[in-house]
Amino acid sequence: MAQCVAVQPDGALVASRSQELCDYVLLTNAELQQLSDTSLVNTLTELFAFDAQLFAAVHAWALATFILAHGVGRTVRTLGKG
Repeated sequence: MAQCVAVQPDGALVASRSQELCDYVLLTNAELQQLSDTSLVNTLTELFAFDAQLFAAVHAWALATFILAHGVGRTVRTLGKG
């Protein structure tokens, strides 16, 4: 169970009963592990989540660039033969 801790003026740590004014919290090893695992999972989910709108925009940009470059290449080739 997490415990709220207050720092005394002499630097000593004292358990505090106040839950609203809590600057520091002591966690058990199990709570820390759960918090770390949850944080890691959330970070990986945010980094590697598939964004359909971004994929569609990049795909459309790549297709338009390919078609435009292909047309320019054909035009240059046709003008070069003359």
